[in-house]
Order: sequence, then structure tokens, then C-alpha cells
Amino acid sequence: MTLDKVDAQHAFLDLSDYARPLARVVTRWLVPTRLSPIHITLAYTILGLTAGVLYSTSDRANAAVAGALLIIKGFLDGIDGSLARARNRPSRVGRFLDSVCDYLINAAVLLGIGSGMAARIGSPWPILVAMIALEAMTWHGTTFNYYYVVYRHRTGGDATSRIDERNAEGYPWDNPAVLKIVHTLYRVIYEWQDRGMAALDRRITADPHSPVYLDKRLLTWITVMGLGFQLLLFAGLSWIGQPEWIFWLILGPYNVYWLGLMMYRRRKSVLVG
Repeated sequence: MTLDKVDAQHAFLDLSDYARPLARVVTRWLVPTRLSPIHITLAYTILGLTAGVLYSTSDRANAAVAGALLIIKGFLDGIDGSLARARNRPSRVGRFLDSVCDYLINAAVLLGIGSGMAARIGSPWPILVAMIALEAMTWHGTTFNYYYVVYRHRTGGDATSRIDERNAEGYPWDNPAVLKIVHTLYRVIYEWQDRGMAALDRRITADPHSPVYLDKRLLTWITVMGLGFQLLLFAGLSWIGQPEWIFWLILGPYNVYWLGLMMYRRRKSVLVG
């Protein structure tokens, strides 16, 4: 039974996947049930959208509850794909739906925080900041996804996700009509970032076959930009009553971290050939 995206030999410390041990246990429980990965995806989407509504109230207690919902969302996010792999039924519908729902959740949460802050201070500016932060947060996640997908393909791991997603190419059990819808939505949201990241990588990686793609320590650093880690930060700030600090964190330190990581990766690529 395959649960993880890479086998044990190629595993590395993924700071964005901290709920993986518990997710494995729950996945094994769910394998014989009729619950599908899509059900899991829809369940955590409801939790994420609910968190966004709670944030919009600008109430400290509601923000704390929203933070807890995001942690549960992150845990469930580790189950849907694992369940598909355990049943040997990978799904391109599930792959695209997962990413589309993640974006909707991020939008709901950031705009919820922004709208609550806007109502409190009587200015629309926090909503604009939230929209900018949403795209920055998505870019960070795209960076993480790009290098993790490359790593999985080069180590024989899960191949449901691809670097170039312009062609849906579903599995026989994927509903073609649904696949077309979720694939179109995915392309509208992510394609410009996927192609931008691929172009950037060609500029900063001296050799397309460089062993830098297999550097586990570097991959661990990149996982700081994964959605699971980002949601953990959302929750922490919510529990101390300062969810709006996430705007400063995404647009400031996170962007600096991304730039530093890309510069280091360029240097590392040149050194290892």
C-alpha cells in the first residue's frame, strides 16, 4: 500500500507536511470505506471557507477558532492524495480540484482578514493588500510545488502532478466533463505562475540535469513555502490575536526568504554543476 508521494529511500524532512504520521494512520482506516478522496477535499474546503467567514468578523475568539480549522484543513489535505494512492486510483480530477480549492481557501481567509480589518479601520486598503498577499502566497506555493514535483518525477515518486499542466490527460476513471472544468480553473489560476517558475528555474539552474534537484536539505528549506507551513503560521498568529500580521509576513520576510533561497539555489547549482 503506497501512501506517500515518494518512497522511504527518497524521503526528506517536509516542514509543510507535519501531519503526515497521523494522516497515514487515518488513511489506512479509510481505505476499506466508501469515503472518496474528493469527499475529503470538499470537507476541508468547507472548513477553509468557514475560517474565512470567521476571520471577516474581526473577532478574536472567532479568529482563534478559524486558526484551528486551518490546522484541521492541513491535516485533511494530507489524506485525500494518500487515500487515492493507497487504493491505486490516482486522479487528475482530484489533482486539479485540490489546487483550485486551496486557492479558494487562501482567498477566503486572506480576504476575510482584510475585510474584517477594513471594516474596523474604515478603509478599503486592507482588502487590496489581501489581494496582493494572495498572489504572493500562491507564488511561494508554486515554487514549492515546482521543485517537489521535479523531485518526485526524478525519483520515481507520485506522478499525478506535472510540471507542464496544459494538457489534462485524465485517467480512465476520471470524469471527462468534470476534468475539463477543474483543469480550466486550474489554468486560469496557476498557469502563469507555473510557466513563470519554469522559466525562472531555467535561468537559475546551470544544468537541467543538475543534482541540485535531488538536494534533500534544499528541498526541506523550500517546504517552508508549502501551504501546510503557511497555514501553521496563520493559526499561530490567530491564536495570539494578530491574524492581520500575516500580510506583513507574506509580503515582507517571506518574499525576502524566497529571494534568498533562489540566490542560494543558483549558487549551489553552479557549484555542483
